[in-house]
Amino acid sequence: MQNLLSLLILLLFSFAGIFMSDTFKGLKELIVPLLTLVMLSMGITLSKEDFKRILQKPVIVIYGALLHYSVMPLLAMLLSFIFGISKELYVGMVLVGSVPSGTASNLITYLAKGDLLYSVSITAFSTLLAPIFTPLWTYTLAGKYVHVPLLDMVLDVLKIVILPVVLGILIKELFPRIKVIESFLPYASVSVIGFIIAVVLSLNVENLKKMDLMLLLAVFLHNILGFLLGFLFGRLFGLDNKLSKTLSIEVGIQNSGLAVALAIKHFSPLASLPPAIFSLLQNVNGIIVSSIYKRIH
Repeated sequence: MQNLLSLLILLLFSFAGIFMSDTFKGLKELIVPLLTLVMLSMGITLSKEDFKRILQKPVIVIYGALLHYSVMPLLAMLLSFIFGISKELYVGMVLVGSVPSGTASNLITYLAKGDLLYSVSITAFSTLLAPIFTPLWTYTLAGKYVHVPLLDMVLDVLKIVILPVVLGILIKELFPRIKVIESFLPYASVSVIGFIIAVVLSLNVENLKKMDLMLLLAVFLHNILGFLLGFLFGRLFGLDNKLSKTLSIEVGIQNSGLAVALAIKHFSPLASLPPAIFSLLQNVNGIIVSSIYKRIH
């Protein structure tokens, strides 16, 4: 039910962005501050215990995070070349492939009857690694096509992701009663991501009219193959089905909001289109995947 409601929220914002584009176009300056609030809410849902769990199972958590940062960027590059994606859109493909795991992965893991503690651990650890891997992969894969401000991106990921998450954890430690709002935070986060998607679509209304189906297919396969390869590499590594399902979801679900924010700030509105499409598709595909995975024991 929660996932279906999240999907409905995202769809409503998407239609609003397309059909009320004049309203949303002038609001792109709000993307970074709002995404910062999403990451703050993620921090509030985490605790020191979550990070202690990383130390309890370091090998499989490190493997999961590194797999995430290997499969998704390389898939973005490969699919872009196969489908002849333009340079600006390619930057967006690489960005969404290079960001950490998205917080939606925890909910989808729960629905799929995966290992929630493993999911939270990979999400947290991949987020901590974001200032290194997100700018580095973007520079490595897209640097020959566009200027990639490596240091600026590192600083932005620190400001947009790491600092708000740390602040959220501190707030939860200092004010334990704030836990009462945790059940509302996923809906607030989805609404903010929906708003960001609406802004991106409003900036790309003309591009959407000319959008090649190849882009849609490339983004779709990027997400689906992320799920599939995550599961296969989990089994190859010796993980059981429960952990492999979880790893699959952690590899396939991206922090697309961060990719949008970086695209808007450092590149172009067109580069933000693949992450926005990815955000919608990963929620649709996530519901389908969770319904399949919960039958796998």
